Amino acid sequence: MSDAYQSDITALLRQCNIGFLATIGKSGPETSMTPYAIHQGNILLHLSKLALHSTNIANHPKAGFMICTPETESNLPLALARLALQGEITSVSESGLVSAKASYLRSIPDAEPLFEFPDFNLFKLTVSDIHWVGGFGSARKLSLNEWSALLAENEDETS
Repeated sequence: MSDAYQSDITALLRQCNIGFLATIGKSGPETSMTPYAIHQGNILLHLSKLALHSTNIANHPKAGFMICTPETESNLPLALARLALQGEITSVSESGLVSAKASYLRSIPDAEPLFEFPDFNLFKLTVSDIHWVGGFGSARKLSLNEWSALLAENEDETS
């Protein structure tokens, strides 16, 4: 992967801590907006059991997650950089909860009070497919090795 892709993806991950979660509902695909953090190459999501997406995940754990550059007046929407991730969502294990929660709170410190709510749980999207769109004419699929290398090089900036 060229340095331009690495720096553009890193910039997007640094700039945005909200993404769009796509799950399979009763009638088909459903999307929701949710904060996220990255931990050990996976996307962390702190979700309420009361939300539809939690029921959807319990029934169909495969999901998509999109991180987009915020829209501005000077950018055409289709020219905005975005990262689409696919994988399977599972609850963070008890053994991994302390480090995952610390990573999540480093990215989203305002979420700390939500960890006291009994209906909120920490989930991870184990990434299996990564597709980067850097704007018009700039798209590519990233391998898991490229994704891991990018995150390792920028660990302090993306977790």
